[in-house]
Amino acid sequence: MKLRRLFLSILLASVLAVAYVASPLVSAWNLREAIKRGDTAAIEGRVAWPTVRQTLKASLATQTNLLALANAAGAEVKPSIWQRVKGAFGATMLDRFIESYVTPEGLPKLLEYRRMWQENVARVDLEPAGRIERIKQFWARIQRAEFQSPTRFELEVADRNVPDRRYVSVLELDGLGWKLTGLSVVIADPAKRLADLEGSATEVR
Repeated sequence: MKLRRLFLSILLASVLAVAYVASPLVSAWNLREAIKRGDTAAIEGRVAWPTVRQTLKASLATQTNLLALANAAGAEVKPSIWQRVKGAFGATMLDRFIESYVTPEGLPKLLEYRRMWQENVARVDLEPAGRIERIKQFWARIQRAEFQSPTRFELEVADRNVPDRRYVSVLELDGLGWKLTGLSVVIADPAKRLADLEGSATEVR
């Protein structure tokens, strides 16, 4: 009887450990799917908006090509009265882009614009419709997935059509679930990425 209890305890602990390790990846996938569906309620609760906007803006500001695209998109946004006021004090088109698109309603629109551009302009392969195939492609593009601490997880995924472009997501444990708290776009220069990763690991410690 004691041996059976020990076995069940070990089995339960193993199942919980596997579930914990997989949970941030599952959360990242579910957020991605919510954005594709345009499920604003699901998106809202899974993102820490202030820090995501801050980290994404900082990374875009260092990428010349992406900064130009973000500025162009920001220039097409009809500014609100508040944005006009901030513009008078030096707010940029990048600020307008971030405020307009890094929102529960804006992210699905941004994804749809990207899909339309890929289909009609770039003529690149689109993501398959089947869920299993999408999961396989997503898994194949994961470059790095690691726990920075028991409550902080970092995921680096290559762009489907521009492999040297990487999206680095930071997820942090919030209650019983994971929330996206940081998002950066980086270029995969091996030497620079190694130095950046070593630097971020030192900061976390």
